[in-house]
Amino acid sequence: MRANLAVGPEGEIRVPPAEAEGLGLAGGGLVDLVSARGACALLVPARDDAPHAFFAGTLTSLTVAEVVQFVFTSLKTGVLLLGFPAAGGERRLRRRSIYFRDGQVVFATSTDPQDRLGPVLVGLELIGEADLERASRLVKSGRPLGQVLVDEGVLTPAQLYDGVSAQVREILLSSFEETAGEFAFLEGPADEVQAVKLPERTRDLLLLGMKRLDQAEQRRASAGEPTGGGRIAADDLASAVAEIAVEVEVEAPVPRAGPFETYRRILRHVALATSAHAPDAVARINGWFSRVPETKRPLLAGVAMAEDGEVDTARVLDNALASGTHTGPAARARALEVLEELLAFVLFEAKNRLPRAEAERLVREVGRMQMGKA
Repeated sequence: MRANLAVGPEGEIRVPPAEAEGLGLAGGGLVDLVSARGACALLVPARDDAPHAFFAGTLTSLTVAEVVQFVFTSLKTGVLLLGFPAAGGERRLRRRSIYFRDGQVVFATSTDPQDRLGPVLVGLELIGEADLERASRLVKSGRPLGQVLVDEGVLTPAQLYDGVSAQVREILLSSFEETAGEFAFLEGPADEVQAVKLPERTRDLLLLGMKRLDQAEQRRASAGEPTGGGRIAADDLASAVAEIAVEVEVEAPVPRAGPFETYRRILRHVALATSAHAPDAVARINGWFSRVPETKRPLLAGVAMAEDGEVDTARVLDNALASGTHTGPAARARALEVLEELLAFVLFEAKNRLPRAEAERLVREVGRMQMGKA
């Protein structure tokens, strides 16, 4: 959200009606203004349960890579807001929002036209320009583009999920190339309804992002443009990330007893809730298995979702052990990682099929089940 704010003689801030409604303050109320001089400002409802932990700055002091590295290593949950100068001297800012859960990237949005879902899907050759134009006309009825493409039979739910994951990944990686602008990280609950599971972990994305920055700096240098001198070297950051990754893996708590049974219960619960609104939900969910990368297919051999929502989660662990690639805790972690990817897709599908209020309630229920409270 971006709005022009009016400041009164007593320092009161007046927010335009539409933006006030977006903040949940249509009837009036107090807000907290979090700002960094000359940089960015955040406007959040002044509630007792509102997140107050934040940090902000400019990309001349910290790169996007360094900020993401901090969020990753500190296992923080929240949203990273980025503002970049527009091309061609325009006054408007290009804005991106990157969402994290426990240090892992789970979603991203962008105001850049090329980052929109439609162009991403066309670039991946999942849809054609004619399909996009036809579907875009139907979006005006209130349905999001992805849902329209699936309902019209242009995409399967699994293809849409792949497209959204690629969109989130590209928004993140292209942000590493930016060297001018402002950032602010606001801690708070992640939007689980929108969350996806990217193929790479955040530490691997950090290294890919640094390669993007190196390439962008080389292009700028060749063109005689200013470069980000004095920044952390890619090799230094790679070494730091590698060391951090070891620490995170060693110090991470051992998964509590029965996680495979927990995943089984959660997957069934979400599938049944979705099927109550969409009878073909299980068939659409099973489309995900056919699009799993080749490297992970052995883990899911003989595994699918039954009509009652049941998934043989224990077999995923058996497959991991039988592969011989991993043993003991490593095989267990590998199996749980694949189940987490499946759950992310199942929740994504639920969000696209259920009314938003019901989808949010379902996500809260899943959270309680993961904590053993349901």
